[in-house]
Amino acid sequence: MKVLVSSGLAGIGKFLEMVRAFPHIWAGKVLDVGCRGGELRDALPNESRAYVGVDLYPPASVIANLGAGLPFGNQATDTVVALDVLEHTDDIHKSFSELCRVARNHVLIVLPNMYELRWRLRLLLGHPLSGKYGLPSNPPKDRHRWVFSFHEAKAFSHALANRFGFEVVDEGCLTAPPHSFIGVRQLVKIFPNLLAPAYVALLRRKGTVDQ
Repeated sequence: MKVLVSSGLAGIGKFLEMVRAFPHIWAGKVLDVGCRGGELRDALPNESRAYVGVDLYPPASVIANLGAGLPFGNQATDTVVALDVLEHTDDIHKSFSELCRVARNHVLIVLPNMYELRWRLRLLLGHPLSGKYGLPSNPPKDRHRWVFSFHEAKAFSHALANRFGFEVVDEGCLTAPPHSFIGVRQLVKIFPNLLAPAYVALLRRKGTVDQ
């Protein structure tokens, strides 16, 4: 299992690390689901510019709701990316199936590990997890719907990948400094449920051969 270290868990650093870690999946059409401001587009190599961003709001090039179904045909794009997206959907199983439906070759996902030590400590100290959780008095624009561990994210991804005709061919932990030290990275690998901020999985459609 890989330990991927980005310069940060938000912003361009995460997208640069995804491009670096999986260099063979960007040559064709890339569909970025939950694209936010298009940071993945900016991280892609120059020769990989067949990019479409999908989100609920502009500046995405396609405005759509993953939970309601993506406006694309079956196997319409080579690679589908959903980084920190599935946990925002009401029906996470249907949303996972949509990613697989429109992908011809690969699906790359990142899921947060809410059992990581820092979240456990926040709960222990009586602090809210983040603005994505809790019970605000006004309806939030967006929020997380699911709380799960690293091990649950891994088991879920393997099970649903197989259900929808894919297989997990690479996976790992996504983390950030100070986890870049070799000794700390080994601990993250041994105790991902406690120390890994996020789970990363690369799915490949069964029968597809990577170039």
